[in-house]
Amino acid sequence: MKKNILILLLYFCLLGCYSQKKTSDIIYFLPTSVTEILNKEVQKRGKESKVYVVLDKKNEETYILYLNNLSMPSENFWIENSNRSIFLEKRLIPLYFYTDEYFSFAEKGENVLKKLGTEENIKRVINIRENTFSVKFKLNGEIIK
Repeated sequence: MKKNILILLLYFCLLGCYSQKKTSDIIYFLPTSVTEILNKEVQKRGKESKVYVVLDKKNEETYILYLNNLSMPSENFWIENSNRSIFLEKRLIPLYFYTDEYFSFAEKGENVLKKLGTEENIKRVINIRENTFSVKFKLNGEIIK
């Protein structure tokens, strides 16, 4: 009888672990003109290159996409913790927003909360993208140079 109760409790514990809600992926489909430019640049870098995209909004009508090679662990943080990606030539390219760098920390939320009110430093990272490939465009797909 005790074995049955233990097996039943174990079953419910395992079932509870599997029934946790997973976050859905958010896949962005860009205007065709932007997709074509990004495809050409990704092909230049090679199909196996580890790239990601950062989306910034300059004003009400203008957006900028930055295409980067994955190189720094701080960038990796936002990519691993984002569920956003861009569909590009049968491939999903990781995406995060430029504002993520300004309004969040490159650490897990529980670590940030523990460090608040203490003298421990919270990791703040800002990336400079002066020589990074970018595409400036309007919502209708018009490319702006």
